Amino acid sequence: MYIVVIGIGEVGKHLLSVWEIEGHDVVAIDRRASAVEYASEHFDVATLEGYGASETILEQAGVAHADLVVAVSDHDEVNLIAALAAKQQGAKRVVARVQGNEWANWREGVRYGLLGVDVVINPRVLVGQELGRVARSHGAVDVIDLADDRVELVEMTMTSRMAHKPLAKITLPEQTLVAAYVRDGELVVPGGADVLLPGDTVYLIGRPSAILQAEDLFSTRREARRLLIVGGGVIGQALARQVLPHGAFVTIVEKDEAVAEELAARHDGLDVRLGDGTDADLLEELEIESYDLCACATQADEVNLMAALIAKRAGVPRTAAVVQRADYGPIYRQLGIDIVLSPRTVASDHVLRFSRGAAVHRVHALGDGAAEVIELVAQPGSTIVGKPLRRVQMPKGSLVCVIIRSDDVVVPRGDDEVAPGDRVIVVTTRDARPSVERMFRGRGVR
Repeated sequence: MYIVVIGIGEVGKHLLSVWEIEGHDVVAIDRRASAVEYASEHFDVATLEGYGASETILEQAGVAHADLVVAVSDHDEVNLIAALAAKQQGAKRVVARVQGNEWANWREGVRYGLLGVDVVINPRVLVGQELGRVARSHGAVDVIDLADDRVELVEMTMTSRMAHKPLAKITLPEQTLVAAYVRDGELVVPGGADVLLPGDTVYLIGRPSAILQAEDLFSTRREARRLLIVGGGVIGQALARQVLPHGAFVTIVEKDEAVAEELAARHDGLDVRLGDGTDADLLEELEIESYDLCACATQADEVNLMAALIAKRAGVPRTAAVVQRADYGPIYRQLGIDIVLSPRTVASDHVLRFSRGAAVHRVHALGDGAAEVIELVAQPGSTIVGKPLRRVQMPKGSLVCVIIRSDDVVVPRGDDEVAPGDRVIVVTTRDARPSVERMFRGRGVR
């Protein structure tokens, strides 16, 4: 594909790294000379220095012939104008990121066709939604929706009595399975003889109606009924909207008086406290130890880290911190923070999902990128179709997790078959992915 990226920030850099590996032709645009220089030195892409919404710059970038234009600068208006102008110049598909307070009341996080732009993403709303799914889970530290929200992928830590048992002897609920686990930094796509140990990171996949029951086999925790949210911005509001209808008690600590007053007036049943989320006296007054989850979602990473550490030390069972620098995530986890989410990573994931062609619909990384969850379409005549899965020789490090056929969603067993046109969710290591994709292509297709 020919792709134009406007904005070489954290999101732009990540997208450039992925698309460089995949061999696409990419042009990167930024008005900052330092960002353009960085892209030229670190990626095999063409670069342009200039204003990303400029008609002249867009023409020089060749957006008229672009298969995809992605506007992910730090300015919402620039992104929307650039995407719309690129579309008018002939770009096939355009994506824009927005993240300011003007877009805070979104409930879906992604809008299609807004102002003529194919996809507009608000990653902060998406992070709030993801935190809401985590809060309603039984111990998960990450919950990802797949297959148009008909399948959930859950990440959790093994803490239950099922440790030390072979997976073949664990009776999972129907329509669920263990997709992968991580031990000592190594990701494994398991077989029935594999044994999970306390502390393993476990990835479950299945129908939302059954996934909570599956979680109970691997964790002793329950959903969060009392939530403390530090920061009443876009993420905090989105999280509150997710959990309040389910009867949770929610307290938001917000240091801006005007924002706090607006929150209290807008959301019925929301306990709003004016103050600093790192104020030990305030947290003691709130009886922070009585909360099930503390989600720290300000725009300041240092505040989020400190507030989460204070909550963890006070005995809060689960703590979450939002980070702007996604590469800081492993450090936060080493410090004991249970859930670490980055709006920039969420934005990158959604752009990559939209960028895939007809054969590969969606992608999500597992285990710091050691493996991926991908959705593929089985082509007529491909290797994968027409035989029981137990007879299909899947590449080592891959597993067929879900078959989607029209309105039916099936977590398959060995006797199930893939039919032409089925969408199939597969967990695969990076090394195995090319072989997996070949299995879904029709004869004569490379």
